[in-house]
Amino acid sequence: MKRKKIGESILQWLFVNYLTLLDKTMHIEWEEDTQFGDSQIFGFWHEDSFFMNLVLEKLAHRTRPVDVIVTADTRGNYIEHMVERCGGHALRVPDGYKAFAALKKIVQDTYEKEHSIAVALDGPLGPRHEPKKLAFYLSEHGEEEFVGISISYSACVRLNRRWDKYAIPLPFSKAFVAVKDYGVVKKNQIPDLPVNADHAVQAASEKDTEAAVKRMGAL
Repeated sequence: MKRKKIGESILQWLFVNYLTLLDKTMHIEWEEDTQFGDSQIFGFWHEDSFFMNLVLEKLAHRTRPVDVIVTADTRGNYIEHMVERCGGHALRVPDGYKAFAALKKIVQDTYEKEHSIAVALDGPLGPRHEPKKLAFYLSEHGEEEFVGISISYSACVRLNRRWDKYAIPLPFSKAFVAVKDYGVVKKNQIPDLPVNADHAVQAASEKDTEAAVKRMGAL
């Protein structure tokens, strides 16, 4: 048990410090079609979960405090630690049928407190890029605007054996973040959502990846 705790602490330290490195070295280009200031429902793809910590940290300065829906299992421990260090608040929700009570409370809270909520649209276990109804259920019942966030990277490592092809951006690279406001969206009227910031991908080149890898080697 003690070894497990030590292992978790080491991983949490690595994740947080890598996020700090990305925050200091990456350049973010934004394309925003939304008005900030009121509470909103932010939706993103699970593969972008790591970098979303920095995105939500920056968005939190322009909107209400951000609560992030996080799985209640062991994986959620690492995610919660990163969310909290980036100024957000994690809402732990169990998978499967046990999620009902927790989600019911979240819906009730949307009426009582002015917080924004962020959720991985295809999380926690996919299928990839197939949005579930949770974000839109929250938008409809809380009468909050749904804001979709799509991200592209000029240089990143992808864990292709994972169902979501999880993306880990490289330092000294660029991230392109598209933020679109869809208004209040009903759970049975889910719009077509972009899987990445396609317009930005065209601006990236293989040189970005090579330069990032070389600089990583020099650290």
